Amino acid sequence: MLTLLFIVFETVMFGYQFLLYLSRPQEKQRVYYLILLVLLITKNTASGLFPDPRIDFIPLIDQYILTYGAGFMMASYFPFYFYKAYGIVNLRWHATKGIFLFLHIPFFFLFAVTFFATRNIDTSINVGLAIPSMYGLILGYVILAGIKKRLRGQIERREYFELIAVFLAVIPYASLAFCAYFRISQVKEVLLTNGGFIFISILFIRNSIRQSREEYRTLQEMSFAGTDINLDPSFLIPDEIPESTGDDFRSIQAPREMTMDSLKLSPREREVATLLIDGLKYREIAEALGIEFGTVRTHVQNVYQKADVKNRTDLGRVFDSKQA
Repeated sequence: MLTLLFIVFETVMFGYQFLLYLSRPQEKQRVYYLILLVLLITKNTASGLFPDPRIDFIPLIDQYILTYGAGFMMASYFPFYFYKAYGIVNLRWHATKGIFLFLHIPFFFLFAVTFFATRNIDTSINVGLAIPSMYGLILGYVILAGIKKRLRGQIERREYFELIAVFLAVIPYASLAFCAYFRISQVKEVLLTNGGFIFISILFIRNSIRQSREEYRTLQEMSFAGTDINLDPSFLIPDEIPESTGDDFRSIQAPREMTMDSLKLSPREREVATLLIDGLKYREIAEALGIEFGTVRTHVQNVYQKADVKNRTDLGRVFDSKQA
């Protein structure tokens, strides 16, 4: 019953988020979240139904394959999810190669060999899960280190919410192999894995709200400045400014460069700061520079920290005051 309640809740959440995605298909982070939901619903459904000896039309070995296969799909995706959705770059190797080398291959190889030798499913599962269980510990440590590095600016400002929430979201999925190895009850496993999903959802919704506020603030700033907000903001990208305004643009850019020099911004931070001041949204900056949304957020946080400001309005004032 508990598993069914989570499945219903996650299905409703999927429908709601899918409708939002249809209205804003450019948001890749929402796509990663929808995939996570599909895998979690599949995993909960499989673990809720199987294995069950009373279901005689599906062989017991196939039921185990369905159950553990769904669990492994879920465990395999979460490093990729955190790598892509939150820009934790040191997870790239684990998300694309490590899970296959230390999760999939060891389990299926050792399970197959042991089952062929013993014909005992439980023994085969225990042997197969030995290496993945240890890898879960390593992966948990790597993710924690990556989170600290990714959110270093927030830690320095003593803003720990996202750090703690991301780590609490990670722990259940990093411990999936342990759950399977020690055969914890279904209720505990469902609470653990879906508890991680709840933290992920809190983070996702929080970031969506933050992005919406940022977009609303941008619209207000553009409206206050007398800008036609119906125009495509891409016209603000320097490369697309007409030649007739070149001299004026260079006269604006020179003081900007001096300000960026004084703030000691990196080359990428300079690009992000320029587009940010020009009114582009985070998503548009990501598309213009060919980088991930999470990477843009990281650069913006670094720029804000170096300029000692909290939003783009204050950042614009810093540049205006230095130009004056």
